[in-house]
Amino acid sequence: MKEKNRGAALILMVLFFLIVSIAIVLGSASPVVRDLKGAQALIQSKSSYYTAESGTEDAFYRIKKGKQLSNPETTSLNGGTVSVSVTDVSSTEKEIVASGDVSTNDRNIKLAILSGVGADFAYGAQVGDGGLVMGNNTKVKGSGGVAGNVFSNGPITGSNGAIITGDATVATSVTEDTQARSIVCNVDQDVGKTSPQVDFAQSFVPSDTMPLSRISLYLKKTGSPSNPSIKIVEDNSGSPKTTSLASVTLSAATVTTSYGWIDVSFSSPANLVGGQTYWIVFDTGTNASNYFTWCSDSNNGLGNGVGKYKSSWSSGGSWTLITGDLGFKTYLGSGTGVVASVTVNGNARANTINNSTIDGIAYCQTGSGNNKACNTSQPDPSPMNMPLSDANIEQWRTDAASGGTITGNCGDSGVASCVISSGGTLSLGPKKITGDLVLTNNRTLKLTGVLYVMGNINISNNGTVKCDVSFGADSCVIVADGWIDAGNNAIFTGSGQTGSYILSVSTIEGCNGGSGSNCAPNYSGINLGNGLGGAIFYTTKSMINLSNNGEIKAVVGYKLNLDNNTEIEYEQGVADTNFSSGPGGGWNVKSWKEVQ
Repeated sequence: MKEKNRGAALILMVLFFLIVSIAIVLGSASPVVRDLKGAQALIQSKSSYYTAESGTEDAFYRIKKGKQLSNPETTSLNGGTVSVSVTDVSSTEKEIVASGDVSTNDRNIKLAILSGVGADFAYGAQVGDGGLVMGNNTKVKGSGGVAGNVFSNGPITGSNGAIITGDATVATSVTEDTQARSIVCNVDQDVGKTSPQVDFAQSFVPSDTMPLSRISLYLKKTGSPSNPSIKIVEDNSGSPKTTSLASVTLSAATVTTSYGWIDVSFSSPANLVGGQTYWIVFDTGTNASNYFTWCSDSNNGLGNGVGKYKSSWSSGGSWTLITGDLGFKTYLGSGTGVVASVTVNGNARANTINNSTIDGIAYCQTGSGNNKACNTSQPDPSPMNMPLSDANIEQWRTDAASGGTITGNCGDSGVASCVISSGGTLSLGPKKITGDLVLTNNRTLKLTGVLYVMGNINISNNGTVKCDVSFGADSCVIVADGWIDAGNNAIFTGSGQTGSYILSVSTIEGCNGGSGSNCAPNYSGINLGNGLGGAIFYTTKSMINLSNNGEIKAVVGYKLNLDNNTEIEYEQGVADTNFSSGPGGGWNVKSWKEVQ
């Protein structure tokens, strides 16, 4: 019996130790299991996070490039799904919210983006119909291995020692055909929003037999539509033919959310016959969230034209007539481009080249007094659009006013909130100023947004305007309704990062040299000189005058005059300048954060 009791006790002891051992093992394994589950949850959570981030990046890319984007957009990714929704906060701001879900682990990312405009300042000097006048020993050059090219819609004329280090191109000049236009706007015609109102067409009859080098369309947009194609088409029994005489891509960046005239120039113009009927065709895709609006009148104001629409202009089926004419202007080639008395280190292109030295090829139809004969193998160059539209500039005015208005002058003197002491600094923008802006004696204005000055701008004696560091690689903007006078060591700088510049715009009209009232010195819209720092300057209807050893990065103007010994030094980064404020040419990140 005692033997049996001892055996039973031994068995119980073994079982006890076995239970204790199992408990210890299980107790040790439980944290490991918990840690393993926690690690798996963490991995899944991070996967959800990266999935959501990928969703915002994909949506941002599609919006920036004008590609199709459903709302919401759901995609399978990383073994899970991401659902992306886009909300229009305003006409210039969107919110992208992406929800990533991997194994029921949800992570949400919100990306706020602002519309901006990217501008192609592809030339050291781009000049409108007023042309370029170069004084003694003036130069348009490049830096960092980039050529200093010039493109002008008007004549280029030089004096002793005038040099263009790159190519010089002068287009055939154009004149508006006032008999082939419709400029009344009172009815919205949505283009490409819903079928069959997709491709629209407007007929017209030119007054003369000449090339059609340029048209203007009265447009606005919703969202970020892709670049449409604009075609000139012959008439076929009261409707457009299905083949085109000329075609060009319209840059959606020049169209804003408010109506404005958008120029479209043809590199290969259609040769029109006066008195015959032709059509302007607006060829685009269909997108209910991203589309254009082409304004029309309500009463057929043109008289000899009509507007129509169709789902696809080049396919079969009939066109549908609208009531009224769509807003448009036409410009016919009427003059010859001229290069005279200039040394061109690259190629020269113009109808006529006289008394010039061309190191490259002289593409011209006629010329005299040159170092080489004309190469007649190429046609006369066609006019080029300016890099910014009137609609772009109007949007900047609107953006500035959204930050409030300062009534009166700013800078050296003015209202209390906008006075800068000598040697002091003021951060400002976005803001509208109803008076003048004057900066002298080491005063500094730091732009934190677009600035709109209804009066004139005068900067001298080490007065400084610069972009705030928050602009990063983007550029900032000043728009003036009056003239701009900057010299005596005026300083213009970007944010400090490569690719950041200040764009200074004057919209004053009629200041084109000779004589005139209410203009900057030298009867100009913008007058620059005396040790001026680097910037981009732009006029829409007046002359830019560069004098007294001034040196700038790039200029775009209706007319450009270079006084003796002045230089334009083109910088490569100017070509693809982006602005953080403005109409939807590009979208820039405002903020990014994870949300619940």
